Amino acid sequence: MIFLGAGVWLPYMPLYLASLGLDGAQIGVLGALAPALRWASAILLGWVADRRRIRHRVLVTTAAAGSLCFVPLLFVREFSTLLLVFIALNFLHGTLIPMIDAIVVDHLDELGNDYGRLRLWGSISFIVGAAGSAPLVREFGPGIVPLLLVLPQITLAPVLVLLPRGQRGQPGQARPPWTLVTPAMATFLATVFLVQASSGAWGGFFAIHVRALGLPDYLPGLTFAIAVVVEVALFHFGRRVLGWMPPGDLILVTLVATVVRWTLSSIVTGEVAVVLVQVLHVFTFSAFHLAAVALIAELVPPANATSGQSLYGLMGYGVGGTVGIALAGALVDRLGTAQLFRFEAAVAFVGVAPAWALRRMRR
Repeated sequence: MIFLGAGVWLPYMPLYLASLGLDGAQIGVLGALAPALRWASAILLGWVADRRRIRHRVLVTTAAAGSLCFVPLLFVREFSTLLLVFIALNFLHGTLIPMIDAIVVDHLDELGNDYGRLRLWGSISFIVGAAGSAPLVREFGPGIVPLLLVLPQITLAPVLVLLPRGQRGQPGQARPPWTLVTPAMATFLATVFLVQASSGAWGGFFAIHVRALGLPDYLPGLTFAIAVVVEVALFHFGRRVLGWMPPGDLILVTLVATVVRWTLSSIVTGEVAVVLVQVLHVFTFSAFHLAAVALIAELVPPANATSGQSLYGLMGYGVGGTVGIALAGALVDRLGTAQLFRFEAAVAFVGVAPAWALRRMRR
């Protein structure tokens, strides 16, 4: 359910906000709130969950409360009120992904010992959300987006209740999150920050870029869906990929592919080409995330599994995502979307340096 809603949110929320009359800077602020608040709450509540061994309880409670916060999107229209709604729902749902990933890692031996094949179900849900919403947005316009976001929330908390409750390690073994930042972890987090900071145009303004090119409004949902279809294939063979290429090497490859992706995104204008370039999402997110989860399991003690995943999310999707989307929002009206993607390519190129250093450290 988490990724089903994300399949609607990512391609169409910027388009919906633009339809309300919000400008690029306001859309950038609202987009930047999501990663900042989600991962700030994740690191705080993740530490509490590890320390008190109440991860399952925190997960279900925040999932239920956050789902209720989607309801006001059905009638809220003003920027100031939207700001309050975005703050509430993003803070409460910040726990979801890192806690679910930590639960999967803790119980991987019971769940088939293949993280990739479990994670691909999230990708399939994303595809259903993105592809399924495309014809509805084409038929009814962006105004239907809030309804499409509210519906998946109904069953979210009840489904999460069914997840395993146990946590590895003992309460006294859990360390404060900041003590987990070793030199290798710091280098990894710098890489995470830069790859996510380079994704601001994709996460916040791709739908607007498509419209600026004169292409149909349904294309962003279709593009996201196709990109994630390739992601599913990668996750299906994830264990083989990591057996063939160590996590540090795979992260370096993803940075190079991301530079190529954003450069081509700034150049291509045809409908087919725009879609095909975004297939490289399989590197920017999918391969990177697969390698990152495996690497964190090596760098962080078992008792700190939730905090380790939360640190990764905080620095990447939180700080990096916030900076990326806010910067993209500040620049998009001034540069235009094509030039903005060129800027993103430069940011990703800077990330090659810590990725290279991380690879050498792990070797």
